[in-house]
Amino acid sequence: MIHNNLSIPTIIGSSLGMIGGLMFMIVYGLIKEIRDSGRKFIFALSVCDFLLGFSAILPGPSVNGLCQFQSFFLSFSYAGSFCFIFLLALVYFLKIFYGKNVDESRKFFIIAIIVIVVFCLISSTLFVTLGKVGSGNTHWCWIEKHRAELVVYSIIWVCLFGTVLLYSILFFKIRKEQKYSKSFQYKIFALGWIYVCTELFPSIKRARQIANPDVENNLFLDVMQSLTAPMLGIWDAVFFVFADKNVRTFIKVKCGKPKKSLNLIKNQNILMQEHLINDDPNDDLNDDN
Repeated sequence: MIHNNLSIPTIIGSSLGMIGGLMFMIVYGLIKEIRDSGRKFIFALSVCDFLLGFSAILPGPSVNGLCQFQSFFLSFSYAGSFCFIFLLALVYFLKIFYGKNVDESRKFFIIAIIVIVVFCLISSTLFVTLGKVGSGNTHWCWIEKHRAELVVYSIIWVCLFGTVLLYSILFFKIRKEQKYSKSFQYKIFALGWIYVCTELFPSIKRARQIANPDVENNLFLDVMQSLTAPMLGIWDAVFFVFADKNVRTFIKVKCGKPKKSLNLIKNQNILMQEHLINDDPNDDLNDDN
């Protein structure tokens, strides 16, 4: 049975997720100067996050035939989002730790997209076919207290653990070297743990249900899951639009202000020197030092 008081947190979380994911996709589409190799991965992440928010807000339990569709796309976009979150952390890790710009390889990008999409399609199909799909105690359709949840949640937890591990290693490395700005250090630290906070309540709820399928639902966990699970996309806007000085600069130029921003990118040599296109770790936050 669906709790009526889960509708509002679901709508809020889903709307934030869709707005955040859509915001980056629009910025990426309109501003060709930021369509570098590194931001292709962020664009793919934003697509998954938008689909996650859209899937969660669908009235699956109340519309005949929509429940199975919603369950499949929720699991696909959910797993896909965390796969791309981990991939982005891996790209940062290889670039900073080993100086390998794998994000500039078109072959690497295409292979990564194919592997993640195929992997998520297979896992989501197994997820939907192995268990009984229903609304359970949420506002969307999902597997009702079935161990088939491990198919998707094992992917999410592995990716989440790997993401936090990689960002934590990077944080201590760049903090020790002291050649990166403090703002970039904080960004690396926050990127890992913000996803932990977002996934905390859904993971606690699912872990309880997997450990004991007959455990009673907790209203607090239900509300927090409905709010936080579909809102991953909001962090695409926070970290990769609002907190990215380079993106903000190009947005100001596209909006016709200010002149200072226009002068900054008039000269292509200055542009490349400042690494405004290539999303270099030093680029958007050197002014803190």
